[in-house]
Amino acid sequence: MPAKQKNYLPAIACALAPIFSYFVVRPYAEIGIDDDWGYIKTAQVLAQTGHLVYNGWEAAMLGWQAYFGALLIKLFGFSFTAVRFSTVMEAMVTAFLLQRVCIRAGLNSWNATLVTFTFVLSPVFLPLSFTFMSDVPGVFVIIVCLHMCLRAVQAENERSAMIWICLAALANAVGGTARQIAWLGVLVMVPSTLWLLRRSRRVLLAGCISWIVAAGIVAAAIHWFAHQPYILPQALLPARVGLREVASAARIGLRYAGDLALLALPVLLMFAPSLRSWNRRMAAVFAAGLLCFAVPGVALIHAGKLQMWVAPFLGDYMTTSTLARLNVLTAHGTHLPVSSDVLQILLTGAVVLGIVLLVTSFFASATGPVAIQEDSGISWQNLGILLGPFSLAYIALLTSMVLQNQVFAFFNRYLLPLAIILVLVLARYYQQRVHAHLPVFCAFLVGIFAVFGIVATHDMFALYRGYVSAIDQVLSSGVPATAIEGPWEFETWTETEALGYANDPRIRTPSGAYVPQPAHAYPSDCKPEWILPWVPALKPAYRLSLDRSECGGQLAFPPTMYRTWVGPHTNWIYTIRLPSPLPG
Repeated sequence: MPAKQKNYLPAIACALAPIFSYFVVRPYAEIGIDDDWGYIKTAQVLAQTGHLVYNGWEAAMLGWQAYFGALLIKLFGFSFTAVRFSTVMEAMVTAFLLQRVCIRAGLNSWNATLVTFTFVLSPVFLPLSFTFMSDVPGVFVIIVCLHMCLRAVQAENERSAMIWICLAALANAVGGTARQIAWLGVLVMVPSTLWLLRRSRRVLLAGCISWIVAAGIVAAAIHWFAHQPYILPQALLPARVGLREVASAARIGLRYAGDLALLALPVLLMFAPSLRSWNRRMAAVFAAGLLCFAVPGVALIHAGKLQMWVAPFLGDYMTTSTLARLNVLTAHGTHLPVSSDVLQILLTGAVVLGIVLLVTSFFASATGPVAIQEDSGISWQNLGILLGPFSLAYIALLTSMVLQNQVFAFFNRYLLPLAIILVLVLARYYQQRVHAHLPVFCAFLVGIFAVFGIVATHDMFALYRGYVSAIDQVLSSGVPATAIEGPWEFETWTETEALGYANDPRIRTPSGAYVPQPAHAYPSDCKPEWILPWVPALKPAYRLSLDRSECGGQLAFPPTMYRTWVGPHTNWIYTIRLPSPLPG
């Protein structure tokens, strides 16, 4: 291996980024956050009983992720924080390996490090690193497989290639038990690697045997999981595809593409220097590109639907909540240079500019040296064979999921594997066509994204610590947990503690587990929470709310204060006594 590939210090620096952010954010809250409450409950039961038991909230198999969480419970006792720290360790290893993958994919050390920081410090990946969601384990498994496949392609002898390709297949088969979509590594990426190594019969034979064994492991795991009680089954293909579903999926797909470009924005904007070789053809392309976005933008403004098409295009609880908080400042007498609406429009404009710059750069002459190392051992063609089929398969599965379930498909965290590939390819193309090194300004943009992700995550955990304090106040008065409404993660945890599973209509095993719930009518100013049909054990008498006037505003307990970095810094959670449901 070339000496420049043996410098592990930048990779170690990348690995330290998640743990450094961890101590800055202080992500401590003894309550579920998003879907991780269900996964943590599975790990808790596994630590107590030795059995992998699901609770009506899991579509992910969990597998080794649950065992890792259970191990930390055994070592340190049960707490949400202890279980979540397993994901932090996985994020650290992911960052280390991703930097090494970028080096082997042809990037120099500076560019590989910036690409890694762009990904691991993004406002999507970073918050997930501090939860027990299955997204980070899934990305980790894919990166491990990609790293091993690259090692196999670049191996100096047949023996090393055989070892790496066998390890890639078997490790991915076991690793994919945490999140099934990670099995695209063994099912697609490993065969793509074998195609590149097909001239070596020994490697091809060893790889095929290991692939058959790995495929058997995958099939056995799928069969086992399909027969477990209280899982949420997912079909591979949609049962029905009509024009309405296709049109809706196309809209979601465009928004997915927008968020994918947003995740790659620190690298996308770096293509501006390519405009130095400006010519008429580039000017025409640049103008046409801006026009392609401007015309639909004007139409959306005229129709009053622009808000649906601004960044973050899909959004998630962590990023959009912090953006929304900026608007609250003006209500408290603080005047910001920009509101969250203006910030979203600026982000959208930056995404549009980045895409147009990239397309325009295709028509520019190379302004710098061809910096792809000849000794990297991977050409554009081979890299395309390694990553292209995987990307297409991943997009196909994502499309199928959107067609089947368009309500629960609006999560930009599903884009993480594609974001890795996109940023890597963009950086390599930049290195070859524009300049050998990404500019320092790219690091500045990465830093801005990192600060936003850290602030958003800190304030999210501060809110949930506030919820815990408010819940403890109510429980200490003798009120049972089943009488408390909100946040929904607490309600589903309470339901599982009471009945063993959440009442999800998608449960098929055991038969009759799902029990339809009657609708309860409340006064017009007291809209019932969406989660109530999933939690029939709850008989809510109190609601935790951030709105003092909700449901008549009859406070049952003193409000609970929590503090955030984004103003207003002092915030309150109100415990409101719920009115009785209306008849019928």
